[in-house]
Amino acid sequence: MLEKQRITGFTLFELLIAMAIGAIIVVLGVPSFSGTLDNQRMTSATNELIMSLNLAKSEAIKRVTYVTVCRTNDFKSCTGGTTSWDDGWIVFANATTANLDSIDEDDEVIRVYPALREELTITPTGTIDGFISFRPSGTIGTSAANLTGTLTTCDKRGASKARGILLEASGQWHVSHDMDHDGADLTC
Repeated sequence: MLEKQRITGFTLFELLIAMAIGAIIVVLGVPSFSGTLDNQRMTSATNELIMSLNLAKSEAIKRVTYVTVCRTNDFKSCTGGTTSWDDGWIVFANATTANLDSIDEDDEVIRVYPALREELTITPTGTIDGFISFRPSGTIGTSAANLTGTLTTCDKRGASKARGILLEASGQWHVSHDMDHDGADLTC
């Protein structure tokens, strides 16, 4: 005698319910994941700036010379005007105390940082604009003046999610999520 085989599986109704639950989980999870990616990109860009400042300061002390971090768009020279920090920047050692904001023939390029992702921007405030120069003592400034200010990293979410690197003339810095070096709100 042959036994009847029982066929098991999902009914169409059960399958539709499972798909609906899966769709709800995806809809709820994607914005959270997107926010996590945005936070990671912002943190990465801020850390890259901090690494370049650490490198410049340590090289200035080690080499007993001025070391400059400047914005660039050609990765060969310091550029001002409409060039933005998010286009990239260069760390270089100055052979002399002249022209701290430009790479001269005798200057040595230490490291080049590429442009940031398109949705990220870096905005300078204070006396920092196109360059940051570290003295042999590790302080920030030129031979004539101290430089202070904030480098603010922003993305499409605006100032509410911005991160500012507050630079002090002493050569110290810290990251702020809400205000710049003057105590004003971060702006993008």
